[in-house]
Parts: sequence; C-alpha cells; structure tokens
Amino acid sequence: MNELAALVRFVHLTAAIVLAGGFGFELFVVRPAFARAKDSANSLEQSSSRSLARNQRYCAAILFITLLLGLWLHAASVSGSLAVTPRALLPLLTETQFGTVWLARLALLIIIAAVIAWRSSELTLGFLLSAALIAALAFAGHAAAADGIVLVMQLSADAMHLLASGVWLGGLIPLISLLRACNRKNDAEHFAVAREVTQRFSNLALASVIILIATGSYNAWNLVGGFAPLLGTAYGKLLLVKLGLLLPLLTFGAINRLRLKPTIAARLARNREVGTALRRLTRNVGIEILLGVAILLIVGHMGVTPPARHVQPEWPLSFRWDWTVLDKSPKAYVEVQRGAIWAAFGCFAFFGSLLRGRRRIMATLIGIGMLIYGTTIVHQAVMIDAYPDTYKRPAVAYQAISVTNGATLYQESGCAACHGESGHGDGPVAAELNPPPPDLTGRHANAHTAGDLFWWLSHGVKPTSAMPGFRQSLSDEERWDLINYLRALSSGQRAKNLAPVIDDQPSLVAPDFNYATVAGAAKTLKDHRGSKIVLLALLDLGRHGARLQQLTDADSSLRSAGVELIVVPHNVVALAANGRFPGFIVSEGNQEIGASYKLFAHSFSDDKSAKAELHVEYLIDKQGYIRARWLPAENDSSRNLTALKQQIDLLAKEKPRAPAPDDHVH
Repeated sequence: MNELAALVRFVHLTAAIVLAGGFGFELFVVRPAFARAKDSANSLEQSSSRSLARNQRYCAAILFITLLLGLWLHAASVSGSLAVTPRALLPLLTETQFGTVWLARLALLIIIAAVIAWRSSELTLGFLLSAALIAALAFAGHAAAADGIVLVMQLSADAMHLLASGVWLGGLIPLISLLRACNRKNDAEHFAVAREVTQRFSNLALASVIILIATGSYNAWNLVGGFAPLLGTAYGKLLLVKLGLLLPLLTFGAINRLRLKPTIAARLARNREVGTALRRLTRNVGIEILLGVAILLIVGHMGVTPPARHVQPEWPLSFRWDWTVLDKSPKAYVEVQRGAIWAAFGCFAFFGSLLRGRRRIMATLIGIGMLIYGTTIVHQAVMIDAYPDTYKRPAVAYQAISVTNGATLYQESGCAACHGESGHGDGPVAAELNPPPPDLTGRHANAHTAGDLFWWLSHGVKPTSAMPGFRQSLSDEERWDLINYLRALSSGQRAKNLAPVIDDQPSLVAPDFNYATVAGAAKTLKDHRGSKIVLLALLDLGRHGARLQQLTDADSSLRSAGVELIVVPHNVVALAANGRFPGFIVSEGNQEIGASYKLFAHSFSDDKSAKAELHVEYLIDKQGYIRARWLPAENDSSRNLTALKQQIDLLAKEKPRAPAPDDHVH
C-alpha cells in the first residue's frame, strides 16, 4: 500500500510541478523573450503557446485522477480496507486536516481547469492558482506536524521549497521543447530567441536553487535532526539519495549557466558554433529533467515515510566519531592536529592544481592523497566502537522512580557481585575477572551513549569481557531503568564538585519526579521548567525543625524571587494530617525522590558522612540542571539565607549556557 501511495504521490507532485513550471516559464521567460524578438518568431511563439495549452490539459487531468486516488488510498489506510464507502469518506473529508486540505486543493484544481478551458492566455492567474495548488501540499505533509511559530515556519519553508521546485524543474520541460524548436530552424533570429530564453531562465533557475538550498536545509534540520538519523533511518537514507541526485543536477545547471549560456551569447553571429552549443545545452537540459524526475520519485516515497526525527535510528556502521576524546587524551589531540595539517595541505595542492597549466594530473593526485591521509589520521584518532543501538533514544525518561527501580534491579540482577555495591568495580568476584569490571561511577560511564549501554545490557560485552546479556531476563523497560540508575550513579561522583555557589558549567541533569504536597497539589519537577528556579530540600523533620522553620519564614520572599520551594521529608510517617506543616512539604513520592537525590550527596571531605546525612539541599535552574548544593557534612552554609538569595539572583539573571536536558542527554 505504501509503495502505491508513494507512486501516486510522485505522479501527482510531478504533474503539479509541470503545471506550475509551465505557467511560470511562459509568464517570466517566454513572453518577455518574444516581446524582444518582436515579429521575427511569431510561428515559434504560437507553437510554444499551443504546447503550453496541451501540457496544461494533460497536467490537470492527471492531477484530478491522482487526487482521487490519493483520497482513496488514504481512506483505505485509515479504515484498513480497500472497500471505501461514502460513509467512511465523509468524516475523513470534514473532520480531519487531510480532508480540509484535500477539499481546498480540489476547489483550486476546478478553478484552474476552468481557466485552462476558457482563458488559457491568463498566465498570471494560472501561475498564481497553480502555485497555490502546489504550495498547499505542505499543509498535508510532514511540515504540518508542529505548533505555534514553528508550524508557521515549517509550512512556509516547505511551501517555498515546493514552489521553487515547480519554477525550476517544471520549467525545464517547456525549455527543452523551445530549444529543440530553435535548433531545428537553425537561423540567427531563432538563435537570438534561444539566447534570450536561456538568459532569463538561467536567472530564474538560480533564484530557485538558492531558495531550494535554504528551505531544504531548514526542512532537513527539522525532519532529520542529526547525523545518526540521517544514516540510521529510512527517511534519512532517502534524503541522502535525493542529495546524491541533486548534486549532478546542480552540476549540469552550473555548466549550462557558466559555459554554454556565454557561448551562445558570444557566438551568435556564427550559426554553426551556436548550433553546437545549443545542442549541448538541450542535451544537458534533458539530463536535468531525468535527474529531476528521479528526485521527485524519491520525494514521493519520503512523503509516506515517517520523518527521521520521530524514528529510532539503527546505526549502520561499526564505528562512530567521538570528539570528546580530544578533551581526555592529549595524544588524540595531537593526532587530530597532525591529520588536519595534512588535510589542509592536500586541499591547497588540489585547488592549486586547478590553476596549473602543466602537471595538473600529478598535482591533483598528490593533493587527493594528502587529503585522504590526513582524514585517515583524524578518523583513527576519534573513532570508537559503535552498535546498531548506539543512537537509540531512551524509552524511559530520566525520572526518580526509574532511578530507584534501577537501583533495585542492580542488586537483584547480580550487578553488585562484579561492580560492587556502589559501582566502583570492587565486587566480591571482581578479583577473579580479567579484564576487571569497570568503575561505573567514573566519567567514562557518562561518555557512552544510552544506546551503547542498552546494547551491552542486552547482548553483553563479549568477547572482551565476562559481562553477560540480560535481554532474556530483563524487559526493555527494566534495562532502561538500570541505565538511568547507572547514569545517576556516574553523575553522583561528579556531584562532588558541587558547592554552595552555582556551577558555571551546567552538566548535572536533575532527575524528574512526580510529587504531591500536603496542600493537595500534584506536580512534576519538569512543570517548573522554563519558569521557576527550584530549591529542593531533603530533611528529617524531627532533626531539622529549625531549618524547616527558616524555610517557612522565607517562603514568600523566595516565591517573589521566582523560586519554587520543595521540601521532601525523610520520614513520611512523621507527617501530620492536621495541617501543621506548610503546603510545600511533599507527602507523596518521598521515597523515590530521596533515594535518587541522595546519589548526588557525595563529598570530597567526608563521603561516608555526607551520604549518611539526611539533610541536603539542591538549587535547580530553570532548564533542569543541578547548579548548587548545601550539605551540612561539608559546612553550615545552608543556614545562610542571604548567601542563598545571592545565588538565586545570579541564576535569575544568567542566560542559558547549555541545552535543555531533554536535548543534552544522549
């Protein structure tokens, strides 16, 4: 069904592009060109007009047929049956965006057919209507899947992309027809028309190509979103094929503009030389048409393929490039510098060879060899192993309940036997293993993508280690819970750097959590994203009553400063139901929040005392990063409200320095 839908979309899009391009070619190219030629080529002008009218009728008929076929295929896809009834079509047409766009395009097509039938010479009206018809396709495509200003930008970019395609690719068909007619006449008057037509269409095509590249880049960024989805999804691979066809198309267009068009203009008096250049130009335009049709076929398939951004990528290579190794390995940094120097000299040699009259081939080969050698050095320096799941997106959010579940699974699945209770690689059987189990709290644990960890948990790390795969014993969700715990475990070690002053380089993502307060409010930490700074305090109500009172007194001033106060008591049983406690006290979700955020209580001074301490406070910025921490085991600065408010003021004034956690996480 998808193949048939892609084919129908291809034929429909091609007909729409030829229709819009024909009107545009006649309006912007042919009419001004013949106006300059005056009466010297009347027969050619009449022939061009007849050809345009014939193409218009064919395109309108094809558009009607494929529009109806597209409706039937869409209805069959929705209903799951090829036997589509009028009763099934009515809600599809009246209650969905697809139906609204379909009806609007049907109305446009009817008006266009009327213009073609009665006033085919109305080029301006015909072009505007056909442009609206092709641009309306954007409202029924992937670009319409957005909201707000993003929706407006995506629809505008897609509509302009389609329209530029119509003006350029659709204009190639009447162009080749006109060039052949001029070449058959083989006289100066018709060569003059060919020169004028070529000049005008070249300028129009150049403007269209600029728009195509700009809007295409924007669309690719929105619908693909990265290098991994480009290589690891069906949509991304189709886009690569499309780009592979576009490059030679642009090359032939550049040859036509930069070499053949000047030749025709400069040698107009010598008919034989102009005729040769004109035949070459006609041949190149024919190749452009074939490449354009192939691109439209790819676009037809892309229209029925889910965008790469919304699909889990499957990495096709056994390696990937990790540029973070430059920060960790001086040797890798030096190698990359050496490779970059070789590659730079290779580029100079290659481009220099284009300017040489002699020994050009030798200089070109030397330049290419140096470029390949330099690139290979850089590749080997930053290359690391990769797996099909390397860029797999986490299916379970980084939340406190997931971290807590992962901590339980860590013990129950036997991970602690090798990696140790705290993940330092010092489990009871660690000494028997070769190589020894890695320290899961080290920075390297966060250097790997979540997909890498998922692959290892699923399939093991054989043959280089004794770690088995847990695909049979743990569900997908349980493996993601375990990964979230490992991520928090590694982040907890880096939390040793936290202090009572904000960290200038935000990197520690605060696990999201659901909570309810004694005031009856049910929220999540993420609810405050983008609007409020969060002060999260873990307290033992029995031992830290003075701090609770201090926070209660400061609550109103904190709120006026844009701070949401969340106090998580250690002992839920101690909560009274008579309203004695302030509304910011958490009454549900305490266990998960406390267990996960205690992982961030590591200290350089006395780590055991810090982890055992029931009182710790975190300052979380509007983006969702832990920026500061107050730990009584380190000092008594937590009681200094003045210092706290100073840090809050600094956070309120600063501009975001890191992407939001949802984008930051691998």
